Amino acid sequence: MCQHLIDAYNESQRHYHTLSHIHACLNLLDGFPLEQNESDVIEYAVWFHDIIYDPTSDNNEKQSATIAETWLSNQGIKSALDVSALILQTADYESNLPSGRAQSILHDLDLHVLGSNPDRYRDYAMNIRKEYRHLSDDAFFSGRREFLQRVLARVSIFATTSFRELFEEQAIQNIKTEFLSMENF
Repeated sequence: MCQHLIDAYNESQRHYHTLSHIHACLNLLDGFPLEQNESDVIEYAVWFHDIIYDPTSDNNEKQSATIAETWLSNQGIKSALDVSALILQTADYESNLPSGRAQSILHDLDLHVLGSNPDRYRDYAMNIRKEYRHLSDDAFFSGRREFLQRVLARVSIFATTSFRELFEEQAIQNIKTEFLSMENF
């Protein structure tokens, strides 16, 4: 499975959803004081949450959750269903607002890039555009604006106090800067 994960995250359509994204999430996860089982469940979810990534598809998370659940179950890992449920909630953070500690942590890990330094955020935004190169500029920027507006409309972008303290202000600034760069679209 290790090689399968590496191969998946190195697919040619990926520019942001790569091993670098997984590595960044895992590094941040190491900073959370968690019980071993909780840490394991979240770590598995991080590894598997984007194993399937086709920007033209709307069921990536379902396929990723199925792969994770099947493989983990075959390994005798009792938390396979918990991992699958965590992955499924990443499909739509608007409809599936995180509830509980594990969901909140995975949510924040997955979205942490929004609060990264401005250069990293710019790279992220450019790489997301590359992943959606099948869309016209009008279609992409319309969808991107809608996503970012929904993110800003929340009470807070991040679900955990730790991430709010570390990343919230920078995330708001990054998103506002991206809006300004999209004015011509």
